[in-house]
Amino acid sequence: MIFISLFSINIFAQIGRTYDDGHGGRIFFPFGDISFADEVISFKVGNPAPIAGYGIPSQALNIPDYKDERDDKNATSLGYGGELVVKFTDNILYDIDGYDLIVMEIGAAIEPVDVYISKNGIEWISVGKTGGGFSKIDISKYVKKTDVFRYVKIIDMKERSDGNWPGADIDAIGAIGSSINFQLNSSVLFKTGESTLSNDKTELIKIAEKIKKINGLTLIEGYTDNVGSPESNIILSEKRAQSIKKFLTDSCNIAANLIETFAFGESNPVADNKTEDGRKKNRRVEIIVFPNSNQAKNDVVGIWDTDWGELHIYRYGETIAGWYTDDGGEIVGKLTDEHTIEGKWVENGSDRVCGENVYDRNHWGRIIMKFNEAFTELSVKWGYCSDEPTKVDWNGKRK
Repeated sequence: MIFISLFSINIFAQIGRTYDDGHGGRIFFPFGDISFADEVISFKVGNPAPIAGYGIPSQALNIPDYKDERDDKNATSLGYGGELVVKFTDNILYDIDGYDLIVMEIGAAIEPVDVYISKNGIEWISVGKTGGGFSKIDISKYVKKTDVFRYVKIIDMKERSDGNWPGADIDAIGAIGSSINFQLNSSVLFKTGESTLSNDKTELIKIAEKIKKINGLTLIEGYTDNVGSPESNIILSEKRAQSIKKFLTDSCNIAANLIETFAFGESNPVADNKTEDGRKKNRRVEIIVFPNSNQAKNDVVGIWDTDWGELHIYRYGETIAGWYTDDGGEIVGKLTDEHTIEGKWVENGSDRVCGENVYDRNHWGRIIMKFNEAFTELSVKWGYCSDEPTKVDWNGKRK
């Protein structure tokens, strides 16, 4: 989790990008590096287990980084029937249109897993079996649109027990339907047992600015430790969530209809309530910010049919990320005005090799993208590496 009392993050540094899927292709994650599981909750290695050095569960965390070499230990071999439980801490999983969860299983042998998701790491929902390899999972049949999940459990289906790496080999687990998740320590915001905000609202104001830029649905979840009755803790957590909502609407000009509050009391602890440090961590407020799914039509956001293929463009404030469906190419940049993007293009291959990498690749260049007044057409000037963008054979229309 992100403890805002200690530090904050620039979410717009975490813009969309594509990643190697471990089988010769690439997959786009709208929220970039924060889309992937962050913490190992438990690991039960299977029997037989992989050879030494290949059953390290932490290698299944964070961005995909397997390099397709058998001496590369940047993946976790579960072993025959092994079980891995991971948690998203700076983001969450929820249902969007299409696929929501990606399990990246690598290696020559394709070994499927059973997949489960959970809100609290205790109660699990089965969301199906992967086919092995690069597997997309749609959770829509099993959940409600308002449900959010932080835990994923995968269990090897015991299809292969021989060799040095029995069981599925997991490089990464990522959420396509991902959102930003902030956690605030209640002791910084409130006095013990009270629901009136303290005078120091600095970090809350910073979060409010990020919420306004995203301009999507925001959920405020209140939690407590287990001191006191469950009933009183529910009431306290609800009052605290409502206090934050009131501050965001009255003082930060965020529309009330974009904020929902939930009171969970002492349920879903993130630490042990038997210690003071654990109770302090459990007294928290979590703020979940969803991307705006109703972008204005007159905008750079959308799908564009261009000379170089179908381009999908996403916008995060003034920051732009985009990707091509056919070749793993990407763009990244900033809006310099309402109709202009300046940034870089990145490809897997090109006529020039650059001396430095962008998005882990050395085939890139500068771009200036211009959109017409009605946002129905675009034209691009581009160049290789750091060259001035002067080439003009790149145009497109909105699909």
